[in-house]
Amino acid sequence: MTETSSDAFLEGQGIPVPLAEIDATLEKLWGPAAERAGGPELEHPTVTRVVLANLVVERLSPDAEELRPVVETVVGRFPCRAIVIRESDDPGRQVSAEVSAVCKISEPGAAHVCAERIVLHAGPAAIDLIPGAVRPLLEVDLPMILWWTTDPVPREKLYRDLAAESSRIMLDLPDPGASAAALRLGLDPAIGSCRRDAVWYGLTHWRELIAQIFDCPIHRQTLGRIESVRIDALSPAPSTPPRLALWLAAWLAAQLGWERRGTPRLVADGEGSTFRAEFGGPAGPIALEIGSRPLPDGLPATPRLVGVALTARGDDGPESFRLQRTSPESPDVRIHVDAPDYCRIPNIVHADALDPAHRIAAALELSRFDAPFEKATPFLLWMMEHAEAVLP
Repeated sequence: MTETSSDAFLEGQGIPVPLAEIDATLEKLWGPAAERAGGPELEHPTVTRVVLANLVVERLSPDAEELRPVVETVVGRFPCRAIVIRESDDPGRQVSAEVSAVCKISEPGAAHVCAERIVLHAGPAAIDLIPGAVRPLLEVDLPMILWWTTDPVPREKLYRDLAAESSRIMLDLPDPGASAAALRLGLDPAIGSCRRDAVWYGLTHWRELIAQIFDCPIHRQTLGRIESVRIDALSPAPSTPPRLALWLAAWLAAQLGWERRGTPRLVADGEGSTFRAEFGGPAGPIALEIGSRPLPDGLPATPRLVGVALTARGDDGPESFRLQRTSPESPDVRIHVDAPDYCRIPNIVHADALDPAHRIAAALELSRFDAPFEKATPFLLWMMEHAEAVLP
């Protein structure tokens, strides 16, 4: 390999390569790349190749390039062999490929920690060739993780073929914009034992903060007396509740043993909407409201939660528990409790929203077994289906 090719490879530029020669080409590129990075000998390079898993990334959409920085962030944090599947306008039945490195310097003077990125391009007539192109590229004895980013329904066969060989499946579908049918297929337990929605990981801080309010044993009985929940969200498309808010409601319902009742309703409300559902709890009916409003200018086009309020039946009247961002763009959440035997002094904690890359990284790093997610999924699908049913 020429020095120019090695430099381009190490800098993350794609090097076109025949499909059958990918592994041989990578082997030739890694040695010169280590030398060009400053390693005097291949036995003591300043470039260290690390592969923890095979990460297959589906991005069969025209905006595939938008995912590139997210993939680089994820691979920089979780080094792996990333096999990215992208759409092309090639009318033929062939899959083309390019390879590059994704490198990260952990600290000054340390070696570059590098992973591999293989990009496969397939046109409409070659989609069925993708599984056969992916299999020979998988590193032996390492798990395969499927990161799926578009609606799986139109390409159900491809999704099932790749999912069947995966130890972990991550759905990274638009929020808002993904249908209940897409989530139902993507999270079908018959397809894989470990399926996750990346949006779920955006709730990490909110779930922790809510749980901490009732962490003391004498406070846990309050959870059985909850009578209403209000979730406020900002969204680029506030005519429907974002999945982020629905997942939080589903988590509460599943963890507290609520039962679904009646028919949820979605009502247009000024510039946004209000979603209402009813559940049955240990002490009676529970009313859920999710208010969706437009995102202010200047914020990333990703839904974010700005407030959660719970009320419980008390002997001396309603008890309230409120979590509210200090402003839409703030990473801080103010917690205020108005109930006997609780500290009533407002508390402010740092709880920044996780961006898409860190949600995926969390999905890769956390346990494959997540009982709260599994229990919450039926509630999510129920609410999503009813929210869609009232759309014009």
